[in-house]
Amino acid sequence: MKKSIFVLVLLTPMIFCSQIFADQNIFGYVDVTEVLQLHPMMRYFDSTSRRFQLNATLSGEDIESRIEENKIQYRAELNKLEEKIKELENKRKELEETYLEKVEHLEETEKNPNDMSEAEKESLNKKKAEFDTDFYNKADEIRKKIYYAQEEINSKMQTSNYTGYLNKDESNQVFSLMLDDVYEALEAVAKKKNISFVFNSSAQLDYKNNAVSIPNCLPEFFDNYNKNPNNAEKEDSPEMDDSERKVRTGGAIGQWLEYRDSSFAECNDRRLTSFVMMGGVDLTPDIIDFIYEKHKIGKDQRDFIQEYFKKSISPKNEISK
Repeated sequence: MKKSIFVLVLLTPMIFCSQIFADQNIFGYVDVTEVLQLHPMMRYFDSTSRRFQLNATLSGEDIESRIEENKIQYRAELNKLEEKIKELENKRKELEETYLEKVEHLEETEKNPNDMSEAEKESLNKKKAEFDTDFYNKADEIRKKIYYAQEEINSKMQTSNYTGYLNKDESNQVFSLMLDDVYEALEAVAKKKNISFVFNSSAQLDYKNNAVSIPNCLPEFFDNYNKNPNNAEKEDSPEMDDSERKVRTGGAIGQWLEYRDSSFAECNDRRLTSFVMMGGVDLTPDIIDFIYEKHKIGKDQRDFIQEYFKKSISPKNEISK
């Protein structure tokens, strides 16, 4: 009798768990980057600049004025940087003149080297070395500033080619709006399928600035799918066989998804790489609060961090439409 009770005790949790798994698919997974790659907003994404076109968030009547504003802004920024380089070059010239004057003055006030004792020669050489060290250190600092300013000019020159695009911060906001859609859809689908715990299968991807950029096939897919096949040559017939159209479209989309690590290099919304998408308990804010208390961080800062994590792992930013 005791043996039967023991077996029953062992089997009860297993039967209970089996019933749970039978009634409810507890775990699920979503490849978030694939969902985003195929999001309708991605039709406005430029894979080379990793920015969105202005019409991703602006109405048509605002685009031309925004392009003109961008041109004026870029020109003003370039002028400012060019002025900065001129000022730095003038400072370098002044530094060189001051250095030469100091050395010349030192040589004039000292005795003829032939009449100096060893101690006097050593003192003279030490002073010259101090002048040299001070000059080369300051000259190198100016050189670095000129170099970085020139690099910024080169970057601005490249950016000026994208006056018809949102800037990087605005493009990141578009990614956040897209992720809002993903998580809203996730909640609805999980509820419908009775799934309570969802993992992000693309959380471990290496989002990097890949040197290779793949042409965005989504404008054709969303806007011209029923007119012309994706990546088809202009001379191809719009009446192409449906199976051939699907082969071409599938090939283009497959290539587009393959290079997703590059597409999201500028996306700073951490929901993209969150391993657990739904369910479970996030201990991160509690651990941070424990450390803050240990190091006597103020209550205002502690309360702010708790509020930050409760509202969203990455705060939403409004984009003017």
